[in-house]
Amino acid sequence: MIVDSAKNLGYSLETQTKPLFPYVPDEATLAHEQSHMWFGDSATLGRWPDIWLHEGFATWSEWIWSEHTGNKSAAQYFKQLYNTPAQDDRFWNPPPGDPGDPSLLFNGTIYDRGGMTLEALREKIGNDATFFKIMRDEAQENRFGTVTTPGFIAIAERDSGLDLGKFFQAWLDTPGKPTDW
Repeated sequence: MIVDSAKNLGYSLETQTKPLFPYVPDEATLAHEQSHMWFGDSATLGRWPDIWLHEGFATWSEWIWSEHTGNKSAAQYFKQLYNTPAQDDRFWNPPPGDPGDPSLLFNGTIYDRGGMTLEALREKIGNDATFFKIMRDEAQENRFGTVTTPGFIAIAERDSGLDLGKFFQAWLDTPGKPTDW
C-alpha cells in the first residue's frame, strides 16, 4: 500500500492491488480497501449498477473485521443502520442494485445498504458456514472475470438452497426501507 501526505484528497482508493491512502488509515478503512482485492480487483463489475458488489462487500468487510477482532459485530452495525426511520429517504434511496442516475453510483446507500444486504442475507440464511461459502464462491468462481448481481443471486440460491428472489428484490431493487424480506 502507499500512504502519501495528501490530506486534502479526502478519500482512500484501492487500484490494481495497490491501496492508496492520503493518511495512515484506521482499521475499518484498511479492511474496506483490502477487501477490494477480492471484490473489485480479482473480479470486477459487469455493469455500473452492480457497483454494490464492490462497495457493499467492502463495507460489510469492515463490519466482519470488527466482529472478528472482538469489537462491534456485523449484526450490531446492521441493527444500528436498520433503525434509521423509513421516512429518511436520503438514507434508504436509491436502492443499491438500481442506483438510477450515474451521479448516484457512489451514493451512501450503495455502501451502507449494500453492506446491509449481505448481513441481512447472513441472518436470513441463519448458518454462517453456508453464508461464508457463498462469499468464497462469489470470489473464486468469478476470479479474473466479471461479477453481476444476477450471478451473485444465483450463487446465493444455489449454495443456500433457498429461493431468494423476494429477498434480493426488497434489498437491492425496491426503493425505501426493506420491511418484507
